Amino acid sequence: MTRSPQMRRLAKWAAVVVLAITAVYFFGAVRHHFDSIPPIRWDAPAWAAMAATVFAMFLNLVLGGLMWMLLLRDQGVNLKPVVAFRMVGMAQIAKYLPGNVGHLVGQVTLASAAGVPVGVSVTAMLISTLWLLATGLCMGGAGLLLFLDTTAVLDVPVPSAPVMAALGALVALSPWIAVWLLNRLLPGLSRRLGNGQLIALPRFHTAVAVACGFILCFFVFGVMLKLQARYLFGVSEGDVLTLTLMFTSAWIAGYLLPGAPGGLGVREALVVALLGSVVGTGTAIGLSVTMRLATVLGDGLAFLVGLSLRWLSPADTTPTAPSAPRP
Repeated sequence: MTRSPQMRRLAKWAAVVVLAITAVYFFGAVRHHFDSIPPIRWDAPAWAAMAATVFAMFLNLVLGGLMWMLLLRDQGVNLKPVVAFRMVGMAQIAKYLPGNVGHLVGQVTLASAAGVPVGVSVTAMLISTLWLLATGLCMGGAGLLLFLDTTAVLDVPVPSAPVMAALGALVALSPWIAVWLLNRLLPGLSRRLGNGQLIALPRFHTAVAVACGFILCFFVFGVMLKLQARYLFGVSEGDVLTLTLMFTSAWIAGYLLPGAPGGLGVREALVVALLGSVVGTGTAIGLSVTMRLATVLGDGLAFLVGLSLRWLSPADTTPTAPSAPRP
């Protein structure tokens, strides 16, 4: 057996072990704190808050489509915003398939059917993923620092909000350098991905827009948590910044773990572990379930809207003819 299959098998079993540990932790927390889970207030404000969080998740996917469109444009392919969202929205539902990569494959497949070269769509997706990871890891790291300080595990001062924001902006721009290094160190791979030409460096304003877009997406999650905590469970503890940073830690861990569909299980366990120190373990358990429900419904709404747009404009599937990327 070659080393590559061995590594893949090791990664698979490591993912299974992590999933098992998080599942045991989550269900153990539910069993021990079941009586402290506050009942959901199914009144008009609660229904409105739940609807708002589902729509907020939908808006995050709209924003994701716009960011992908900008990255494609820098590679010489122009898509209309509605077409870019349609591809992203319809593909997102596949992330709940085993492997946690179905939405990426689906997005490339839909783009290819619309005339976007596979290498170009993969390139834009890789750049987008790099910015997502850079932004998420930075914000998630800040969330872990905040958690460690809150629980007095680590006796170090937590950086101020402006310092963390500046650090996040700096790290979020680092993938721009990664593209430059790929062109210099692996020009052959770069040309294969770039449809015969070196991958074009994203414009600076594109880089800023994409980085800020992902930061905004994570803050939308924080607002969703705040709305659900306040109006579904009647809990006012925790400001939006704290909830955002801690939830980002949980979200990015679920995103990185291979094989976890949509981060299922990993995200819920870490939401309980991290947010329990802020809103209480019982409320954190409830939020892990209601946030999962809101994000799944938001993904479903994006799929239905994307499918409807395809039916309403079946002829509008071809992007502007690909041109040479910027030098």
